[in-house]
Amino acid sequence: MEMMNVEVGKLPDGSIVLAANPEFPDLIKRVEYYRDQRLFMLIYDDIEHEGELMHYEMQDDVDKVVRTAAGLTLVACKPKALAPYGYKVPLVQVGI
Repeated sequence: MEMMNVEVGKLPDGSIVLAANPEFPDLIKRVEYYRDQRLFMLIYDDIEHEGELMHYEMQDDVDKVVRTAAGLTLVACKPKALAPYGYKVPLVQVGI
């Protein structure tokens, strides 16, 4: 399995974008942000596919942006087509 590279950015409307390369292994129905650990958990649409914890902690400035985000857009790139695709998903804040 190829390692997923992920970038987080802030959009003008106050929401954030989570961009990944390569594409996510399945459709994502929501993203949970665990505030105490500063980690994202991707919750996939297929119940057979376990959630995926992103194993790096957000820095202070990124954590502030994520905590105040109005929403979340996912963007990924299909490796063979090199065509990006994206969709909005709920961002669930967990913890204090």
